[in-house]
Amino acid sequence: MSRKTIATLSLITLLSGCAVSNVNTRPGPTPEAVQNTSGVTPQDRILHSYMMQVNQIVAGQVGRIRAEQERVAMKQAGHPVTLPTGYCRAVAVVLANGTVVRAELAGCASEALGKIELAAIHAASPLPPTPFGHNASLTIETVAPDATPGVGGQ
Repeated sequence: MSRKTIATLSLITLLSGCAVSNVNTRPGPTPEAVQNTSGVTPQDRILHSYMMQVNQIVAGQVGRIRAEQERVAMKQAGHPVTLPTGYCRAVAVVLANGTVVRAELAGCASEALGKIELAAIHAASPLPPTPFGHNASLTIETVAPDATPGVGGQ
């Protein structure tokens, strides 16, 4: 296998386990644990760092979209409203320069959350350039927690 193929497969494998929420990423190994694990290469640490950065960016977009949706829904209804909650997973194809060229759902709790997930991924584009200058396929998981009606929208 070529170096490019190995780097791409490593990135895909590492990023396939990423998860985000509206606040931060789901608990996982700490950067210190990743650094202390035998067999973890410097490239793996770089890819892990990139994955965490992308997760935080997309999570921020999901939070902004949900807050805006809540604000609009409250204005229309005249009272607090609840937003859809649950889990959503998407696969995004990212060019080496960070541009998202495609995102597709790979499982979602509802159609409404799926729309939020895809909108957040596209709104986050361009992401930071991918490590090592290769295109990548990223699996992004979002957990939209139970909303507290009226908190996000004034």
